[in-house]
Amino acid sequence: MLIHRLRLTKPAVLAVSIFTLSSLIPGCGGGRRAVRGDDEPGLDHAAMSTSLDRRDLQKALNENMQIMRNSAIVQRWMGENRPPVAVLPMRNETSEHIDSALQALITDVETQLINWGAVRVISLENQQQMMAEIRRQYSDGFDQTQIAHWGKQIGARYFIDGKVFSTDERVGDQRRVQYYMFVRAMSVETGEVLFQNKVAITKAIIRD
Repeated sequence: MLIHRLRLTKPAVLAVSIFTLSSLIPGCGGGRRAVRGDDEPGLDHAAMSTSLDRRDLQKALNENMQIMRNSAIVQRWMGENRPPVAVLPMRNETSEHIDSALQALITDVETQLINWGAVRVISLENQQQMMAEIRRQYSDGFDQTQIAHWGKQIGARYFIDGKVFSTDERVGDQRRVQYYMFVRAMSVETGEVLFQNKVAITKAIIRD
């Protein structure tokens, strides 16, 4: 009979094996789909890992900026008739690859400062050489004496910068990572820190 004479070539055997294996793996072969946040309520809010995501960083920044807005430094700025302020990059002191996300936060800080109306914002976005120098300083170890030098070059009287760092704990298959975002304002002339605040974020993997 034909069934007894059938011989499968090696490619055919491989194809059958792959098909059979894929049918046994959950979620394989059509079990996944691409979605937008609007299509899946809560998609942007659910934590997918212990890493920092956009929501974490935005929340921490907004809390820091709200406290700054109600602080003495803003009252000082209003009394100085909107002094020029520049926003420096945030330093990433974690093992997370969030440098691009932190870079994007510069624009968010500038936007909030502009909307407050207490300062004039000097953007460093188009000053590529200055930004490269600042990033190099940050990676080599921040030198506080450079504050006055940078301020004179760009015409700023105050700088705002920040940093994010973390602590990591593991017990068995459980993990907890605590992140901290600092935001501060400094006088260019003296290097004095006039405002500083910290917001904590905790991410974890726990047993149900």
